[in-house]
Amino acid sequence: MSRLKGRRIVLGVTGSISAYKAAEVVRGLVQEQVDVRVVMTREALAFVGAVTFSALTARPVAIEQFPDTGSSGEEHVDLAVWADTVAIVPATANIIGKMANGLGDDLLSTVMLACEAPCCLAPAMNFRMWRNEAVQANLERLRNRGVHVVEPEFGALANGEMGEGRLAAPDRIVEAVAILADPDQDLAGCNVLVSAGPTAEDIDPVRCVTNRSSGKMGFAVARSAARRGASVTLVSGPTNLQDPYGVNVEHVRSAGEMREAVLRNREGQHAVIMAAAVSDYRPGVPVRRKMKKTEERLTLEMTRTADILKEVAADRPPVLIGFAAETHDGMDYARRKLAEKNLDLVVFNDITAEGAGFGTDTNIVTLIRRDGREESLPMQSKSGVADRIMDEVARLLRNREVVPA
Repeated sequence: MSRLKGRRIVLGVTGSISAYKAAEVVRGLVQEQVDVRVVMTREALAFVGAVTFSALTARPVAIEQFPDTGSSGEEHVDLAVWADTVAIVPATANIIGKMANGLGDDLLSTVMLACEAPCCLAPAMNFRMWRNEAVQANLERLRNRGVHVVEPEFGALANGEMGEGRLAAPDRIVEAVAILADPDQDLAGCNVLVSAGPTAEDIDPVRCVTNRSSGKMGFAVARSAARRGASVTLVSGPTNLQDPYGVNVEHVRSAGEMREAVLRNREGQHAVIMAAAVSDYRPGVPVRRKMKKTEERLTLEMTRTADILKEVAADRPPVLIGFAAETHDGMDYARRKLAEKNLDLVVFNDITAEGAGFGTDTNIVTLIRRDGREESLPMQSKSGVADRIMDEVARLLRNREVVPA
């Protein structure tokens, strides 16, 4: 079950060519089990129909300040009071200017005048408008008031030009809204360090030794921690994943680089969660030039890499969690790992089980705790597993009085 189930979100849609992408944002929020009400400006209707949003939300779309329905004309206040969070996707220069200067001449702008809930904007406009001094001054004024801005991307714009101003990807906007809308924020003020993904150890300039880790589990953990208010640093080996929104990401390649990044960032962390699949061995002496086929057999001399988790455990943070992805005798190994490295929790999964392991969107894990309690979780999404792991982190930090109970 989503932590956002039942949260109430007002989503404003303004007159931009990217208004159609707001439908994907609404779809993503509905999948998070939130209650969404859409408010459209009249200009937005030129780009996408209201029926699209009413079909996605199973609610009527609000458009007019004074609709011909016999209402009291107080819908702007009612929506503002109803909302737990407000997002405007896309946000034009016009609505940004209205909000910055306290103007209200339609339903959406008056909702924003009455709104006291957390708010985020996802701007979209031509790069000339985006870099206009007045627009930037208005955005800075809103940021200073606590409004969160999901920065636009560089890319192809509506007129075929390339530049800044392209609406951020819908999934990034959903993630930004989710961070604002999380009802608990039980990790606010905490620093969390997560490692994720594989490492790659070069044999020569062309070949390397690596593993099948996709990074999905570690990225899900980092995303869950950020949603709950933590300041998150993610050290990631090579993956094909987009950086989680609101997370400081350091990209590395080798086990040595991951070790250096983790140890450099470990100071001041309240929790360290080592989800990366770090190579246990590396080629002893990488060859500077591409190796050519010569003999029928090739012997590759390998050298042990450093045990990063063991080094972190020597200077222990308040909470330390490791992972054990195994093919056989996994529970025994995971229990030994818990004891030998003085961990609070080991997340064990049998990567041979269907629906678990590398590359999948689901996982099947057992949580092995220091006090001997073990909890086998049913197959679920990796984001669901990540939430359960962060439940354990929050509980441990509360018990150790690192965060308020």
